[in-house]
Amino acid sequence: MELIGSNGLKVARTVVISLFLLWAGQGFAGTTPAEPIVTFDSPGEGFEATEKKPTMRFSSNIPVGAANLLVLLDGVDITGVLEFPPGGFEYRPDQSLPNGQHQIHVTVYRDDGTEAEQEFAFSTLYRGFFDQVSSNTQVSAVYEQALKKPVGVPRRNLATNLGTTNLVTKGKWEVGFNTNLRYLERSAPILAPEKKGFDLVDYRLSGRYAGENLGLLAEMGDLQLQETQNTVMGLARRGARAELNYRSFSLSSFMVQSEQVFGFDGGLGLDFNENDNIKGVAGGIKLFSDALTLRTIYVTGGEKGSSFGLYTEGGDRKGDVLAFVLQNQLLDGKLTIGAEYDLSDFDADTSDEFSSETDRAWSLKAGGYAGNVNYQALYEYVGPDYEVVGNRGLQRDREGFTVNGGIQSSLYALTLSGSRYEDNVKEDPLFPQTSATMGMADFSFNRFPAFPMGLSVQRTIMDSSMVPEFGMPIKTYTDMIGARINHPSGPWNFSLNANYSRQDDRTDVNYDTKTQTYSFVPMYYSEHFSFTPSLSFNRSSDDTSGTDTDTYTATLDLRGDLFSGKCLYEFAGTFNRMEMSRDAMKMDSLNSNFRVAYVPGTNYFGFLNPSIGLRGLYNKTNDRLSHQSNEDFALLLVISTSLGISL
Repeated sequence: MELIGSNGLKVARTVVISLFLLWAGQGFAGTTPAEPIVTFDSPGEGFEATEKKPTMRFSSNIPVGAANLLVLLDGVDITGVLEFPPGGFEYRPDQSLPNGQHQIHVTVYRDDGTEAEQEFAFSTLYRGFFDQVSSNTQVSAVYEQALKKPVGVPRRNLATNLGTTNLVTKGKWEVGFNTNLRYLERSAPILAPEKKGFDLVDYRLSGRYAGENLGLLAEMGDLQLQETQNTVMGLARRGARAELNYRSFSLSSFMVQSEQVFGFDGGLGLDFNENDNIKGVAGGIKLFSDALTLRTIYVTGGEKGSSFGLYTEGGDRKGDVLAFVLQNQLLDGKLTIGAEYDLSDFDADTSDEFSSETDRAWSLKAGGYAGNVNYQALYEYVGPDYEVVGNRGLQRDREGFTVNGGIQSSLYALTLSGSRYEDNVKEDPLFPQTSATMGMADFSFNRFPAFPMGLSVQRTIMDSSMVPEFGMPIKTYTDMIGARINHPSGPWNFSLNANYSRQDDRTDVNYDTKTQTYSFVPMYYSEHFSFTPSLSFNRSSDDTSGTDTDTYTATLDLRGDLFSGKCLYEFAGTFNRMEMSRDAMKMDSLNSNFRVAYVPGTNYFGFLNPSIGLRGLYNKTNDRLSHQSNEDFALLLVISTSLGISL
């Protein structure tokens, strides 16, 4: 019994050991390398941070860097500003994060080409009288000392810029203040409107209330005003505006200086007088679940001749305009129709004996989409005496239509457009009436992703009628055709374009011309180096005289950095050669510039980013017929720095 018991124990022990080894072997055989895991260490998953700019720290079980990592904070890529301490990475926000939830998306790219994604979330809540107080100030300074200079280049130049963005929120209220200041000092005179010393570039002070049914906005400073093409379009002036929105109703008003100002000379923009301001008011209502919008716009004011960036012949101008605007969305937004009717009363020169002129403008438009098809049509009329104060880009004395449409798929895209416009809409017998008719088609083919290509054709017809005696009639047919092909390949992209146009003059003058252009642009781009040369050839032919003008152009744009960003370099240059047949002209020109800078480091003392380097300019023209040439060379020592302060 003892012997049997001993053998039984041995057998049992052998079975147990065998089973354990079998289980362990299977366990080890089934073990796979651990997935790359990123751990959110601080503030931590689901944590509520009470700091305005909490530092976010992550650890990883594999080496990570900018080359194999993508990090998004609330949808914004922050990979380029990460720091990489041993065993992970971290992010220090430059600006305060708003209160509330924040999402972090991390993607790690493995060496075998696969990737792993992880999501983290945390929130911020810092307490105080205000919900949020943030300030971001950026200061930059550049000093240039000429080591070798041609005539016209100052020996010394100092330019300093300060920009600040500030925001305070409390509940549904928000107050913001933005401004840009500049300091200039130069060893040579400075052309107006700039001047030496401190000056104001722009500023804006705003207050906003955003409630569930009520919205308020008030702004003063340098404003950009936009209403409609025939009233206020891209009006950039200094002044004030206010806006009220209540449910489906809206009301807005503005008052700005008509003079375009620069710097402190324009003041705050609130010093108005009757003949030197532009003011307006607009009201609107939305009906039928906001599908129908009705608006009325009234603008009035005066302009006192020319000002910075604006030139006016004659004396002061004044006028007003009244507009009625309708817009209706149908078929769940697939069709949008609009209409506008405008009445103007304008005096182009208040100093002459003529009174103001009244005129009108109107337009009808429709557009939308159906599946992969889009379309738009516009018919418009602008009278010869229709003008609006402050709207210098308004095209008047014209009537016509524009239609365009397109269809797009994954393999191709086709765009068609056509238009016809006439001037002298009231058929004044003292002037001819000229019509312009245009038709265009553009086709893009993407069947081969490595070689996307396209073809475009266009015909334009200019024709005049009602030509007065001794007038010059116009009747030209201009045809254009263009072809293009690209080849993207990794960091490279190659582009080849060819265009040909021919103008057929069907008047007695018979001034026919042809133009052909060919261009080749290879482009290389990587994180630390980009290289973009281009070659082009253009020939313009005058069939009447049999003269050809050839232009050869070569350009180069080169930039990059070395030694982990401590050395920055860039070069840009353009070479042109122009030649006319019969040796009428042979001219070469070269324009180039370069910059090399050394950046010893970033964020010195937490905010300073200095650099020192050289900047050079070289220009040369060479008349190969007269054997005369001119060249300029400038070499400047450049010391610059920038700093950012965020609270």
